[in-house]
Amino acid sequence: MSAIRLAEEPSLSLQALRQRLAERLGPGIGIACVDVDGDPRRLYPEECAAVRLAVPRRQREFAAGRQAARRAMMDIGWAPSAIPSAPDRSPAWPEGLVGSISHNDQACVAVVCPRGQWQAIGIDIEVHRSIETTLWSTICTPQEMALLSSRTEQLRGLAVSHLFSAKEAVYKWQYPLTGRMLDFQQVHITLGATMQTFSARIADTDPAAAPATEVNGHILVDRDHIVSWVLTRASC
Repeated sequence: MSAIRLAEEPSLSLQALRQRLAERLGPGIGIACVDVDGDPRRLYPEECAAVRLAVPRRQREFAAGRQAARRAMMDIGWAPSAIPSAPDRSPAWPEGLVGSISHNDQACVAVVCPRGQWQAIGIDIEVHRSIETTLWSTICTPQEMALLSSRTEQLRGLAVSHLFSAKEAVYKWQYPLTGRMLDFQQVHITLGATMQTFSARIADTDPAAAPATEVNGHILVDRDHIVSWVLTRASC
């Protein structure tokens, strides 16, 4: 991590952010970015039960996620359909698709791809800002903290936000495959020199339950957002 550069790019509109993500993800991956203030009236009946008792803000966030997911489905030629919540509250994707949804205070992003070609995907979007120092030791492993120690406090706070987003993406990638609940200390992230890529190691993984102990991911940053994702191909 010694050569990390925190290069800033111009703020992107959601449409432009979607285009940049599509370029990085490549063909065959459906993606949509929408405002987080969704319309609950556009939810399918099967989806409403998950947020029937939720506060209005959560209902709007949930609706934005489902609306983004349907746009992502259409992006790869699939007809939009309901995405109800499983008993563990994760999205129950239509047969033949894998996907992931994330939101921050401003935006929501969803990605989907065909199950036959892709094993799993996890995506996370965060507001691009420094994380307060009181949370660093919760998010970072001791090894990650040691690598950050030579940085100024501001640069460390920004790097921790990248680590946080990467770990969230790793969690969302592995959970549909393993059903494991992981905490931040179980996922060690090594950021690439320009913070556009990362490698992740999941500690104490049961080989019988998890597909791999190590996985690579990607990061896209503009002035407003940090987006991280992990995508793995299906086994032949």
